[in-house]
Amino acid sequence: MAKHQPIPLIILAGSDPEPVALPEAGADLHPLKGAKGMDLRIGGRPIIDLLLERVKDSGCFDPVFIAGPARVYGDHRNGARIIDTDSTFGKNIEASVMKVAPESPGGIVAVTTCDILPEGDELRRLMEDYFQHAPLDFWAPLILAPERPKDMGASAWKPKYQIQPTPDAEPTTLLPGHLVIADTNAVRLPLVFRTFDLAYRSRNRGVLYRLWLISTHIFLGLVVQDFKHLFAFRLPDLTATVITNGVMMGFHLKDGVITSEEMAERLRRIFVSFKHRRKYPDRKGRLPLMHALSMAKDIDTEEEAREIARELS
Repeated sequence: MAKHQPIPLIILAGSDPEPVALPEAGADLHPLKGAKGMDLRIGGRPIIDLLLERVKDSGCFDPVFIAGPARVYGDHRNGARIIDTDSTFGKNIEASVMKVAPESPGGIVAVTTCDILPEGDELRRLMEDYFQHAPLDFWAPLILAPERPKDMGASAWKPKYQIQPTPDAEPTTLLPGHLVIADTNAVRLPLVFRTFDLAYRSRNRGVLYRLWLISTHIFLGLVVQDFKHLFAFRLPDLTATVITNGVMMGFHLKDGVITSEEMAERLRRIFVSFKHRRKYPDRKGRLPLMHALSMAKDIDTEEEAREIARELS
């Protein structure tokens, strides 16, 4: 891979006091709880240490931050700086982004989670796609699911989505990629923090339930912002823009009739400020469809933890 300027990376590593709610497909599994970064051990080592090694070996990220409780991770760990936070998912993102973004060249920040172990080749291939298309307002790879469900192993229960690679193509099955890069100067940060909080809370539920939960919880805040815009003699269209694009995206995603390009454009209208879009009309968000299964297999259950321990042994 060609040499590029490394990107600051935040590893979200807060604690889950309660086990995650699993969908019906995972009803017989045993969900994990606690501070997985330290509690989850592979070959006797905390998963956070294994992840830090792989992130460092990729050569794509620097500096690296762990957003989690200092009582668990200390002041620093294996070259990573600790951002002491242990609240909800969205609040942990907010605390870490507000700390890291001012120090980042151009405000570019990458975010991932502590419960994945990406393979080096897959991580570098993903990042090559980002560097090839930068500058971008945001970038988040969607991972192509294997054709045979059994190839997902203990992670076969995870929710999947249907997206069309192109408008004329048949839908393909995808998984979230657990890595996001964003221009923090471009996005509506309060809306991002709130949406991610709600999305994480409902992460194993159906598309329409998640759409309902997010829309109902952010609606009042959007209306308040529009009133502020009105009194500032600005067009009060934030509520309509966010809700319309969110609803259209949600229903198209449920029906498998949305392309990654349409999804990226709707997300850009929702999360990227109008001022930034007007200033940079040629900028885009990007949701590439890629092969990188290790980026999609976050470890949520005891069964997944045992499986990856066997693989690494």
